[in-house]
Amino acid sequence: MRKVLLVLGACIVVGANIALITDQKMSELSVAEDGVWLKLMKIKWVEKYNKKYKTKMLYPKFSKATQALNGKTIIIEGHLIPTEMYAGRGEFVVISALPFKSCYFCGGAGPESVMEVHLKRKRTTFHSRKITFKGRLELNHDDPDHLIYILKDAVQVIK
Repeated sequence: MRKVLLVLGACIVVGANIALITDQKMSELSVAEDGVWLKLMKIKWVEKYNKKYKTKMLYPKFSKATQALNGKTIIIEGHLIPTEMYAGRGEFVVISALPFKSCYFCGGAGPESVMEVHLKRKRTTFHSRKITFKGRLELNHDDPDHLIYILKDAVQVIK
């Protein structure tokens, strides 16, 4: 799991440079009724030196609307990103606001469009369809080994 988190963390650094989403991509968002993804996407980036990696990195500066969600239980819908080769134990998954063909990892958005979802119960089957989770949102301000949004104690919501 540490290996996948390092890979995902490195992606944050690289991907922060493409953090703007086009209007076309915004129309593809999996926005929940309360617009959680839209709130999460309102983010700015600040460059700071990271002692661990001995380099400058971009760190998130969350909007007030996003900060208000920190520690709160949310319901969020997204597209599963195939991470089976990294997350084989089923402890977490990664979801994207965008479909896989235009997700952050494929160059269509920024790191604010993906979320680590740490599952309450291990998951052994994966698919690439939309999926909804309920859990406690944690904002990651400064750990480049994780994504900037982490959903803890998540359970799948069946609609």
